[in-house]
Amino acid sequence: MNKQKTLIEPSHESQKPETSNDVKNACEVFLSRCIALNLASGTLAWYENILRELGRSLAAQGVERMEQVGAEHLRAYLTMLRRTDHASETVFRTYGAIRCAFRFWKREGKLRSNPMELVERPRREHTLIRPLSPQQAARLLEMPSTRTAQGLRDRAMMALMLDSGLRVSEVLSLEVTRIDWVNCALSVMGKGRKERTVPFSARTGQIFLEYARERVKGPVKDPQFFLGRTGRRLERTKVRKLVVRYGKAAEIEGVRVSPHTLRHTFAVMYIRNGGDSFSLQEILGHSTLEMTRRYVHLARRDVAEQHKKFSPMDSLLGRQAQASRMGNSAGLAA
Repeated sequence: MNKQKTLIEPSHESQKPETSNDVKNACEVFLSRCIALNLASGTLAWYENILRELGRSLAAQGVERMEQVGAEHLRAYLTMLRRTDHASETVFRTYGAIRCAFRFWKREGKLRSNPMELVERPRREHTLIRPLSPQQAARLLEMPSTRTAQGLRDRAMMALMLDSGLRVSEVLSLEVTRIDWVNCALSVMGKGRKERTVPFSARTGQIFLEYARERVKGPVKDPQFFLGRTGRRLERTKVRKLVVRYGKAAEIEGVRVSPHTLRHTFAVMYIRNGGDSFSLQEILGHSTLEMTRRYVHLARRDVAEQHKKFSPMDSLLGRQAQASRMGNSAGLAA
């Protein structure tokens, strides 16, 4: 129950008999339903963040009550996400979350008609995010300041995503008691409330310890390992903005820097360094090998690009051609 209270703070208004049909009240009812369904804490936080941003978008458009919500207001919200550089996968998943909420509100009688039925499903791009190069990844980890608790925290979060491929929701829901410091492993609750054990390197463990020493000096109000200045767990949007900011500071170009990019980078580098697809599937928490095979394909394509640069035949034929040109030049000179 403690985890749930950190996600939703029931207002005094919600404890009274429901007399209003405003957007805020509807969101609280939907989140209460999610808690009743025993959804994972990361999923609850994800829903809460989406509904919070939706509420802000509707308020900016002058919409405060559910009966005022129209398809044009929902399209405006999804359009805003695309224009603020959110990935197509993020927009697609957000659409699904909103559709789920509006179906629930329709069943609960908060809507006479469902405006989401008029909103077209966004196209989903089935492409892998281009990973960071090893040099870019190393430079990114150098950006956070090691003189502040926040800097040590940010470096530890990015190191974990690069070293173990955790989803940002899994990173943010990680509790201190789930970290096995001796065996360099941690337990996370992934999609579908499936728990798995994920290893991390001794170097990442050292980075963890450096942050942990500073973490206990500040306020600690939540059981999660990664906390904000107030001692509460971080939000997904906060982490995304931090990673983007560090990417700009590192002057990384040609790659979209995001928490999910760090997960992709781990997967590709793991295969490139000799890891097998089956252990990668287990570490990433994939239910099938489909996504893992795509990482293998991307890693092999990277090897092909390296081969073009360092091909022995290109080198041999290049030298032979150069020697032939030198011989011809000498003959002409004679």
